[in-house]
Amino acid sequence: MGLFHHFIFWHKPGHSAQVVNHRPGFGQFLCPAFCGFQIIKRVCCILALLSFQQQLFSQELEFKKDKKGVLLLEDDKPRYFYQEKTKSLDGKYARANYVHPLYSNNGEIITEDFPEDHLHHHGIFWSWHQLYAEGKRVGDPWLSEDISWQAEVTETTIKGKSAILKAEIYWYGAADKKPVLKENLELVYERFNPETYALTFKIKLTALKGGVSIGGSEDPKGYGGFSPRLKLPEDVIFESTNGAVIPQNLPVQAGPWMNLKGSFDNLGKITGIVIMGEPEELPNYQGWILRSANSMQNMAFPGRGPIAIKKGENLRFRNQILVHQHLSIEEIEEYYMRFREGG
Repeated sequence: MGLFHHFIFWHKPGHSAQVVNHRPGFGQFLCPAFCGFQIIKRVCCILALLSFQQQLFSQELEFKKDKKGVLLLEDDKPRYFYQEKTKSLDGKYARANYVHPLYSNNGEIITEDFPEDHLHHHGIFWSWHQLYAEGKRVGDPWLSEDISWQAEVTETTIKGKSAILKAEIYWYGAADKKPVLKENLELVYERFNPETYALTFKIKLTALKGGVSIGGSEDPKGYGGFSPRLKLPEDVIFESTNGAVIPQNLPVQAGPWMNLKGSFDNLGKITGIVIMGEPEELPNYQGWILRSANSMQNMAFPGRGPIAIKKGENLRFRNQILVHQHLSIEEIEEYYMRFREGG
C-alpha cells in the first residue's frame, strides 16, 4: 500500500461504513489502535445488553402439589392453581377439575370462584347442563347437581419455558357406581416474553357407557363448554378479528378468538386476556356468550340439543387463555396461528 493506509471507521446503524485513504500524519498511526479499542468497547456493550435481556427473560418454572391440587410457580411467583380435589361452599356447588386462581403478569388474581351472582361458576371450567347415559338423565354438571368428579394429576413436566400438567378425571352420576365419562386433561403453560403468556387447555371426553350425550342450557342461549369466569373490570371492552364486539343476550357471531381489555390488575394498567378456540372443530358451535359484568364468557356448544358420544369414542376440543399487555389485533392473530399450529 506504500504510504497509504486504509481505515474503516465505525458507523451508526443505518449508515454505510466508509473506507478512507489517508497519508500518514501526526496522530494517524494511532487510528488502528483507537478503532480496535472502539470495536472492543462496542462488543462489550452488546454482550452486556444481551446478558441483561437474558436476565429479563430468565424463567424458573416449578410445580408444587398439596392436598387440594397443584400450583405452578414462575420465578417463585404463583401463575395458576389446578383444583384437583373437590371443593364446595358449605357442601354446595361442589366441583373439581378447574383452574383458579389464574394470575396476571403483575400477580393479580384475574379469575373468580363461587362468585355471589353465580355460585356455580369456578375460575376457568368447562361443563354442560345436560348429561345423559343409558337412556336417562344423569345430572346437571353445570350446576354441580347429582354429579361428582374424581380427578388425579398423573404427570407434571417442565420443558424449557413450558410447563405441562396432565390429569385423568372420571365423571360420576349421583346414583352411578361406574363413571359415565373419562376425561383426559392437558394444561400447557408457555411464557413468550415478560408481558405475554399462554395457558392451553387440551380436553378429551371418552364415553364409558352406552347412550351418553351432552347438551347446553335448554334455552335459546344454549351455553355450555369452555367457560372462563374472569374478574371483570368496569372498563372492560371486547374485540375480535374485525374489531369491537358488543355483548348480547344471545350468542354473538365473531372470530375464533375474543380479546377482553381493561384494568384487570387494579394497578391502572390495561391488561388483555384473549380466549381462543377452534369453532370449526366444535359440534354445533353456537357462537360467543359474552357478558360485561357478573358472569362467565363462553364458546357455546352444542346448544340446547344434546349430541351423542358413542361408547368408547371421544369428544376433543382445545382452548387457550393468552394474557398480555397492549397486543394489537394483528399481533393476536399471529399468536392465534401459533395456537392452531400447536394442535
